[in-house]
Amino acid sequence: MSKDYSKFINRPGYQVPSGYDPSRYPSPSATTDVVIFSFFDGRLWVLLVKRKRMPFQGYWAIPGGFVNPDEDLEASARRELFEETGIKGLKLYEFGAFGHPRRDPRTRTITIGYLALVRKEKVKPKAGDDADEVGWFWAKRPPELAFDHILVLKKALQRLRELSLLTPALFELLPGTFTVEQFTGLYLELFGKSYKPGWILKSLLAQNRVKKTGKDRYYFKRKNFSPLILFLNKK
Repeated sequence: MSKDYSKFINRPGYQVPSGYDPSRYPSPSATTDVVIFSFFDGRLWVLLVKRKRMPFQGYWAIPGGFVNPDEDLEASARRELFEETGIKGLKLYEFGAFGHPRRDPRTRTITIGYLALVRKEKVKPKAGDDADEVGWFWAKRPPELAFDHILVLKKALQRLRELSLLTPALFELLPGTFTVEQFTGLYLELFGKSYKPGWILKSLLAQNRVKKTGKDRYYFKRKNFSPLILFLNKK
């Protein structure tokens, strides 16, 4: 149990009321799903697993599963991700909840979505548990997904765009040193032609947020970070 919660639980008021019957109220199942993004070969990719069992046997899906009764939500997300892909130790960003009454044919489920950003060379996905295969797919054109996972993916993309404008997330997807083409390619994958990535990179250079190193290569100076949205609003 986290220290944050121990102070709430270890109080006189933390007790079950006399005569309380939890079976009087329906209890939906809780699940967690983890959307992993990576950028390589000029495209933004999402990691998916092929389901081994029904429902949606043979469909590609976002890695995830049921929360154990004694488990924190983020701990569940990390466990399910490791069991199905062999990946662990990633920074997770919570981005939304999905609870349509019929999203799962087995029972009423409410899922919490997390996203993570990785460089492809840093991970070696391997299918496990109820995942038959694991693979990278272009985030813009994924295969038909199980459950309502296309909605989960769309919400994750929306959150990634927000993170890219407000945090250093954009640079977490780029190599340690990157080219203009890589920066431009990732920016266009996320935002299309809404803004001019070349102009933004020049602005970052002028403000010492990005530094040139060697021929046609750049690196991000984390300590000098300013939200990209500040540069967009100036153009």
